[in-house]
Amino acid sequence: MNEVYEYRRARGKGLIWLSGISVVILLAAISVADAPDLIWLVWALGMLTLALMLVPRPVTGIRVDDTYLVLSAWHQPRAVALDKIAFLRATPGDPETAAIIICTDGTEEKMLSRDMPDLVTLVAVMAVRGIPVRGIYADGQAFSR
Repeated sequence: MNEVYEYRRARGKGLIWLSGISVVILLAAISVADAPDLIWLVWALGMLTLALMLVPRPVTGIRVDDTYLVLSAWHQPRAVALDKIAFLRATPGDPETAAIIICTDGTEEKMLSRDMPDLVTLVAVMAVRGIPVRGIYADGQAFSR
């Protein structure tokens, strides 16, 4: 097969945009209201915006090839051999965990939801590799047992 599936997700820039727009709006408000005493607030928000731009945004996600499922592939990767996986079980009641890997020896490993694609995509990717995902309705919604 030799097909590699990668799912990557970086943290958004929404907070940076919000802070930057706040600086612009505050500058406009200070000039319209003639309140130069509040310029320190503009400087503080400007420094916050700059600090947010400098903070690294780690990439999360998974990588699946013919032999391994790599969890947190771009930040502290953990490889799980596909031939050691019995099945995956969806966990709808746990907001931290999207699914649990059930190994053939009975051990379990949680898959963090921030690293995972939607359940329909996960089912399709794992089905190509012959690994069932249990706890899924036909429309892709998870249920608990």
